Amino acid sequence: MSSQAYAIEGSSYTSAFHDPSGAEESISERVAALTREIEEMRRVQSREIEEMRKVQNKMQAELQSYRVENQRKNAQEEQPSPDSEDTTED
Repeated sequence: MSSQAYAIEGSSYTSAFHDPSGAEESISERVAALTREIEEMRRVQSREIEEMRKVQNKMQAELQSYRVENQRKNAQEEQPSPDSEDTTED
């Protein structure tokens, strides 16, 4: 593909793809560089998502543990203790 294929007559976009000084970067090189950047960004994003999932799973496990412990305590509080039971001494 030549850079001229992307040049639009009378458009300001022409200069983005065609540099009369000869110092233009080829479109394929730019696309390849952008593709590498996107791939790296995806890898970083995937790692960050995995780390967030690990943290979320740990927090959920801690919350579940807290709930179980809280339910256990509540169940104990609802049961009368042996010294508070009514005893009849007639």
